[in-house]
Amino acid sequence: MKVKVEKIDNPSELNIESVEVHNDNNFSFKFYTYGGYIHELNIPYLHQENKTEDVLLGYGNVDGILESNGYFNSIIGRVANRIGNAKFSIDNHNYQLYQNAPPNHLHGGKVGFNKKIWEIDNIKEEDSSIKCTLSYLSAHMEEGYPGNLNCSVIYELNNNNELLIAFQASTDQDTIVNLTNHNYWNFHGHGDQYDNNEDHIININSLSICETDAQSIPTGKILEVKGTKFDLNKEFLINSNFLNSGGIDHNYVLDDQSMTQPVAKIYSKKTRMGVEYFTNQEGIQVYTGNMMLNKYIGKYNKSYGIQYGICLEPQNYPDSMNHLNFPSPILRKNQNYLSKIKIKLRNNF
Repeated sequence: MKVKVEKIDNPSELNIESVEVHNDNNFSFKFYTYGGYIHELNIPYLHQENKTEDVLLGYGNVDGILESNGYFNSIIGRVANRIGNAKFSIDNHNYQLYQNAPPNHLHGGKVGFNKKIWEIDNIKEEDSSIKCTLSYLSAHMEEGYPGNLNCSVIYELNNNNELLIAFQASTDQDTIVNLTNHNYWNFHGHGDQYDNNEDHIININSLSICETDAQSIPTGKILEVKGTKFDLNKEFLINSNFLNSGGIDHNYVLDDQSMTQPVAKIYSKKTRMGVEYFTNQEGIQVYTGNMMLNKYIGKYNKSYGIQYGICLEPQNYPDSMNHLNFPSPILRKNQNYLSKIKIKLRNNF
């Protein structure tokens, strides 16, 4: 295991650092303290350890990260996903949030956690893993949310080829919290097999989804997936027909929070690289890049476009504070929030 920390020069002269971690099997990832943005994740080919693919979409340089309105590979908060009409209440106290997806609130608001500088609190090096702890204090009424929220995230890579992400938070006033990671995966990589989302195999262990309206706001209804295009309980090949039908941007209901069995997996038929997800969260948002821009200038001079990336976002249900039948996102004063994600990296599907 090895780790390297560097200062990142940038036009805004912000105090941004990068942390790069390699395990003993030549799996590696690199992230920035700006938004916790994961810039690279490299998986070696099976039986060719020295040949790797970067399986994350991303910005070509730090300018792209600073200028973008997107959420590639970043920490999302205070509340991930959508809040209908940008409003919620706690104990009859009403709160108005920023309408950055008018009239709704999306991924934390105008300047969410993906645009904040996170501090490196600690880097713990062990024989078989390296952990980096980042922290951020979200001030009372930032983006309209009540309470001073002390947040931390631990990024860990180990020799079992697992990327572990743990979000923790505490508050001095009742508030709402729903943190996640927003990785844009493409397991074809950036090399010879580079392509859009076709020829990925996806599997989501879930019997139901949250129904949404035309603005992607949950209606409060839970729909069974059996007999619909949302049924991914068996391995499903993503093809042009599926993508042309609009793909998926829905929250899947998870029944198992034990983290003993994968709740989702996705891999490339071309490279045989992919991931298995484990989480203690109630849901996982599956997004096949349907609303991506027509063109991004990405890493390695590649041009990304619509449906070039797939996101798996373990989290609470979207708009959960406005539906009594959804799990509550309320974090009470002096209580602790913990969201755990384990991403098993594989090259042998």
